[in-house]
Amino acid sequence: MKKVLVLALVAIFALSLSSCGKKEKTNTEKITTAKGWVLKAATVTPAAGDYGTNWYENYLYEWDRDDIIVFNANGSFVIKPGSKLPEADKDGYAEEKASTWAFNSDETKVKMQIPFFMDLSDDPARTFNAQFEEPEISSLTETEMVLIYKANMDFAKGTEHTWTLTYQAVK
Repeated sequence: MKKVLVLALVAIFALSLSSCGKKEKTNTEKITTAKGWVLKAATVTPAAGDYGTNWYENYLYEWDRDDIIVFNANGSFVIKPGSKLPEADKDGYAEEKASTWAFNSDETKVKMQIPFFMDLSDDPARTFNAQFEEPEISSLTETEMVLIYKANMDFAKGTEHTWTLTYQAVK
């Protein structure tokens, strides 16, 4: 009888230890623990303008593709141009851009500036668009973030487009 009681207590203790696993990180912890995020894919449906559905390949310049966005726990947001920016094109674009970000109340959307949405009104400076977008978080892990953004852009002539933006954490 003592053996059964001891074995039962050992089993209960072992089960209690196994249920004490790591606590799942919050979305805030996941998005801010990375050294930043780099865009790895950008698609749009339906096809938009002359760029088709693969905006990563057809719309973004090489130097747009290595921009790093950093979400800080205090709500600040920094866009750091990557290293591939041509020397001749560094007129104001190469500066870090600071802004803010925030989740909605249930952390399913993030209010931010999408780095490659540019204000072309004062071309050729190509400044970052000061408008905030609020993409839906499709998935967020410590290594990958997928955002879905729906909008009716000026060129779309009444058609809503859906952008799927996949970011990879900087290591």
